[in-house]
Amino acid sequence: MSSKSSLTKLQSELKDKNIDVFIINRSDEFLNEYIAPYAERLNFITNFSGSAGKAIIHQNEAYLYVDGRYTFQAQEQINTDEIKSKHINLFWDDLKKIFTTQNCVIAIDPKLHSINEIYRIQEYIVNTSANINFLDTNIIDKIWNNKPKIEYSNIFDHPIKFAGCDRIEKLNNFYDFLNNNNINQYLVTGLDNIAWLLNIRADDILYTPLVFSYLLISKKHKSSLYIKHDKINNKLKTELEKHINIKPIENINSIFSKIKKDDIVGLDFSSTTYYFLKQLENNNIQHKNITNPLILSKAIKNKTEQTGAFNANLRDGVSMTRFIYWLKNEIDTNSSNEIIVSKYLESLRKKNELFHSLSFETISAFGKNAALPHYRVNKTSNINFTKDNIYLVDSGAQYYDGTTDITRTIILGKASEEQKDRFTRVLKGHIALSNHIFPKGTKGTDIDYLAREYLNEIGCDYDHGTGHGIGSFLSVHEAPQRIAKKSMHNSVELVSGMIISNEPGYYKLNEYGIRIENLIMIKENKNNLLYFENLTWCPIDSDLIEKGLLNNKELEWLNTYHENVYTKLNAYLNDKEKKWLKLVTKPL
Repeated sequence: MSSKSSLTKLQSELKDKNIDVFIINRSDEFLNEYIAPYAERLNFITNFSGSAGKAIIHQNEAYLYVDGRYTFQAQEQINTDEIKSKHINLFWDDLKKIFTTQNCVIAIDPKLHSINEIYRIQEYIVNTSANINFLDTNIIDKIWNNKPKIEYSNIFDHPIKFAGCDRIEKLNNFYDFLNNNNINQYLVTGLDNIAWLLNIRADDILYTPLVFSYLLISKKHKSSLYIKHDKINNKLKTELEKHINIKPIENINSIFSKIKKDDIVGLDFSSTTYYFLKQLENNNIQHKNITNPLILSKAIKNKTEQTGAFNANLRDGVSMTRFIYWLKNEIDTNSSNEIIVSKYLESLRKKNELFHSLSFETISAFGKNAALPHYRVNKTSNINFTKDNIYLVDSGAQYYDGTTDITRTIILGKASEEQKDRFTRVLKGHIALSNHIFPKGTKGTDIDYLAREYLNEIGCDYDHGTGHGIGSFLSVHEAPQRIAKKSMHNSVELVSGMIISNEPGYYKLNEYGIRIENLIMIKENKNNLLYFENLTWCPIDSDLIEKGLLNNKELEWLNTYHENVYTKLNAYLNDKEKKWLKLVTKPL
């Protein structure tokens, strides 16, 4: 007799507890995109390993909801006899239909859903007989044998020579924000916001240097930072305690215990879990929904962070260029595979000054695997290289002075006419966005069409955003800036100082995938208009370019870009690499 699957065990628990539906978010109690192993509950139940997803689990059926990046990956990873995969756009409509079921009981872990998300669910159950059961303990944790424990790493200082602004100055700005909004306290739960505000980092989450923490900022008393006590050294602790109290993260349940009844606590309903709102309400504490100002402050890089981003991307570009030289000239194609080359690229990066870690797990995708936008190689999926096919590598690093992210698509051997056509159309979209000059007030959703235009001409597109924000020695995906279709994302105005990716793509299922990604910084010109400045310097594979598809303006951009690549990088290369770079960056 076969053992029960994780999903079947969960469904048995739902029946025992008279729960009709359980909603699972791929998230943790900080609402992070990137999460530690202990929080991978969605993966445990469904086997889906992508970075974004939701599930609706019924007693006898289950549905996984993913976006276009993961459509095919989800189909490959889940047991389709047990779970059906759907596009994320259908999630709310499906949920609405469920609530019409007579006396339906919906279970939710309040620590894993934002306040706004719960409010939306509560709106759906008005005038229905449905009820929400807010769980004290997540049901999945009960059935998850050998569940990984939460692990804390050492907390370290991110000095002002990299941060560019002292933590005291940042805190003082926040106190002004409290005064201006007539609130006494503000709860910050976003780990990247706390790390940026206090200039602290750790490795509690793989590839993203964050500290598991909560912060209650107060204007009347000392603010309180909740962290793992034994993971901070005395020097940093003493420095922080000049301005804030340090408390054990285990005591987070009592975070509001000393707040007076006439105090008002501010919190961001879109990025704070419902668990904290329940605490405030249970203690009859006044509260106010106010957008967290740190999200925007952090996104607009100061001069030091901008310089750091330029330097980090330059070092990273050298590593990527050396890697592409090696791929094109030195590897034995027949004895190479996705894992081998990925490890070689990592070894190049590790030699760089100020290297801390990768910024995400490298997407090392050959042939048909490149058609999966967020493919992750493992021993089972690992493909051996062959001649005349495409290799896509999307990778990056965390340096103390900046975070990098770059994608290059490389042909090993000879490209087909179709591959050249699609690659060149992706390149044309990439160039159109890079060249764009736009007025203040423009949102990322206003300009996304530029990157898709030449693919759309032949009825093609890609089902992911075109650009995401980048942190400064923080998350490789940073809110709030983004370039995407209006249907995909509620966008914000693009502001000078933001860093964003430019990464259109094309994916032909079971054959190949194409993506070209540079990081770009938003700058302001003399006419008060905004433009993009390239941060990423690394050759674009001319063996995949159909020159006849490029107009004069596009050719000029490409030739100038490649001229800059050679000028900026050649001094760091050996003679063979330098000679090759001169060849592949020559004007088309």
